[in-house]
Amino acid sequence: MEALVNGVHLHYVQAGQGAPLILIHGYPLDHTLWRPQIGGLADLARVIALDLRGFGQSDAPDGACTMDTNADDLCALMDILQIERAALCGLSMGGYIALAFWRKYASRVRALILADTRAEADTPATRQARLDMVEQVKQHGSAPAAYAMLPRLLAESTRQLRPDLVESVRVMMLRQRPIGIIGAQLGMAERPDSTPTLLAINVPTLAIFGAEDVITPAETDGLALASAIPGTKLVVIPNAGHLSNLEQPEAFNAAVREFLLTLDG
Repeated sequence: MEALVNGVHLHYVQAGQGAPLILIHGYPLDHTLWRPQIGGLADLARVIALDLRGFGQSDAPDGACTMDTNADDLCALMDILQIERAALCGLSMGGYIALAFWRKYASRVRALILADTRAEADTPATRQARLDMVEQVKQHGSAPAAYAMLPRLLAESTRQLRPDLVESVRVMMLRQRPIGIIGAQLGMAERPDSTPTLLAINVPTLAIFGAEDVITPAETDGLALASAIPGTKLVVIPNAGHLSNLEQPEAFNAAVREFLLTLDG
């Protein structure tokens, strides 16, 4: 399905009925990251997964795409879909967007699920690495971004034992357009520190992290989120890296299912 949002055509899929659950993918990926959740949670919720601007089948405008821009897109899509409040589930960059959405549209948030993400802004070194990658992608297309990310996205156990999953993630990243990758990198590089936001979050929140995540380790970033947001539960999934929802979908879905059921209780 497609919606015209803030002058950009956004692609999205939805399945199921009930209270809305919106899934926000990470970089440099698209809505297909969430296939195990779209199918696995549709009996419990109205599951919506979108391609962020610049990714998947959505339009890719030129220039930086900030986390606030993505939040604005998401809010406009909710209006089109006649969703007043939703549970937001964001992974990695999707978590940055979920936190930006909370800052701007807190009244529209029923609950938060923050997966393999962090609140802090980039360090100077990380920001410079993003700008360096922008130049690489400008010169060589999507491949540098895909091959830089692939070893870091998946757990060592996944890379050794599940070549089919490794290949599907590689293909997903390679099909993303350079303009979207560049826009996201520039947007992430300028995102603000969301740490001051965490104490203000007053909706039920779940943090899910892969035990082998080397990008946002559970023992640092996971604990920081869970400690700072009042009442947050931290779930650490064994044998999973940064893409915990894709590497261990049954465990991920079980955690989300349990969490969503508490909202109805």
